[in-house]
Amino acid sequence: MSINSAFHSQRKWNIGFILFLTLLLVLLSQISIHLTLIMALGTSLGFVLQKSRFCLVSALRDPILLGMTQLTRAFLLLLGISILGFALVSWGASQRNIPLSLNVFPMGVHTVVGGLLFGIGMVLAGGCSTGIIIRIGEGFAMQMLAFFGLAVGSVLGERSLKNWRNTFGEWPGIFLPDVFGWIPTLILEIIVLSGLWQLARWWQKKQLGE
Repeated sequence: MSINSAFHSQRKWNIGFILFLTLLLVLLSQISIHLTLIMALGTSLGFVLQKSRFCLVSALRDPILLGMTQLTRAFLLLLGISILGFALVSWGASQRNIPLSLNVFPMGVHTVVGGLLFGIGMVLAGGCSTGIIIRIGEGFAMQMLAFFGLAVGSVLGERSLKNWRNTFGEWPGIFLPDVFGWIPTLILEIIVLSGLWQLARWWQKKQLGE
């Protein structure tokens, strides 16, 4: 099959999928506008993630194995934008006396152990949760095994959480704006993220001369 034939074949599939998705959204809008918006947002987010090849594993692994930090810096930029967006939403809610329910979870030994297991697992699997789901959608059947392990590990972790808490205890979660205030917290976080971004840039230049 020539390149042009493959391109036109893929183009037909893309057009067909767009028509199917449009029809699905129209039909879903007759049931619930809320569900339609969630579906549209989820589809858009999945499309962007798949096309950008954004992956948390690569952001943490590539600087060590390859010396490349493009995704690392993109991840830091994402954190910075998320922090500013969350601060604006929280400020707007406070101005309008809208209560916000924040999930600040306690920490413990289970947090460290779970983080290590998840980190090791996603490096061995070659992708984080998002990366695994994206590759399953692209047709990589072996990622189904990684997804099965992710599901089993999540269930076991949730079922054993009570035992971890009873055995080792836990420490209360810390919400920095409650400790320092919003403005000092924002300044501190932006300084830390900017420093990490410069460090990542220096590391790539040191490793690859770029």
